Amino acid sequence: MLGLVVREYTQTALPVGSKGLVSQYGLDISSATVRNELARLEDRGLLSHPHTSAGRVPTESGYRYFVENLMPERELPLTERLRIRHQFHQLGLELNQWLQLSAAVLADTVRNAAWVTAPKAPTAHFKHLEMIATYGNAILLVLVFQDGTVRQQGLLAREAIGQVDLSNMSDRLSAMCRGLAPAEIRDLDGELSGFEKEVLGLIASAMVEIDQSAAVESYHEGVRHLLEQPEFRDSANIGQVMRLLESDWLAPSLLPGVFAADGITVIIGGGSGRLDSGDLGLVLSRYGVDQELVGALGVLGPIRMHYERVIPAVRYMAQLLSGLIWDLFGPGEKRRTPGSLPSDTGAQ
Repeated sequence: MLGLVVREYTQTALPVGSKGLVSQYGLDISSATVRNELARLEDRGLLSHPHTSAGRVPTESGYRYFVENLMPERELPLTERLRIRHQFHQLGLELNQWLQLSAAVLADTVRNAAWVTAPKAPTAHFKHLEMIATYGNAILLVLVFQDGTVRQQGLLAREAIGQVDLSNMSDRLSAMCRGLAPAEIRDLDGELSGFEKEVLGLIASAMVEIDQSAAVESYHEGVRHLLEQPEFRDSANIGQVMRLLESDWLAPSLLPGVFAADGITVIIGGGSGRLDSGDLGLVLSRYGVDQELVGALGVLGPIRMHYERVIPAVRYMAQLLSGLIWDLFGPGEKRRTPGSLPSDTGAQ
């Protein structure tokens, strides 16, 4: 009975009554019997009874019980998967384009707000260095790390160094440091000049700063879908959602748990201790190459969101993005053909 109330309230956003359930679902029992069952569910804290209505609505606990115990595991319909794949086939292997499109497609698919973070490595690893002579003794260091992060660092040498010598040193240091973590770069030994040791120190320091930074680049879309829903007709409610999407709160508060989880994370209401408001629900998943490069994506909407549709959509989008990260950054001998997407013939 709880499942029927959740599904009906999800569709209508109106309190659900016993007579409506009997009529809508053709139940072979009386409305009095349904009313008694709804009262028992209310006593268990799974439904609530608005004072102005004879109907009932699911509580946060009711939604959690539904998602954890009653909701069947579904795949996103094949037509939806093909539609999404078609949109992604239009792009090349540009990570920022994929992230922006992921947020937009996910939001349009589930008619709620979608949020995607750029992938980040647990520990920065070096990829490439380019040193450029600018003016006088000043040198610009362009540092590229394996997760695609680029940093620029200024350095003032004791004396002017020609561009040819800087390029040769860049190639040499790049070969020495490729794939190393900050501590490994600091421990490098060999025939290095004082200038080269100084450069290695700057590289290691820049990598440590990246590791310690909580900032995560993110993309969000779909606020217009929230505006269409009754829960967000109040400007204060939509303002709260905008603050969540545009602030850094989501990343440091939720990402560690999402990265540690095996599969989908569903956060329902303020009683979870992880959302400030009891009016919101959040469905999240990690994506990427485990232990190497990981990001998160998810859907933020009313607690009344259609979890049976949202969860398969988030799972499928995470699969697509994981494939992209594997193409861009995974071990070369194990990569799929660039631009290929996961098969739609198997289980999600």
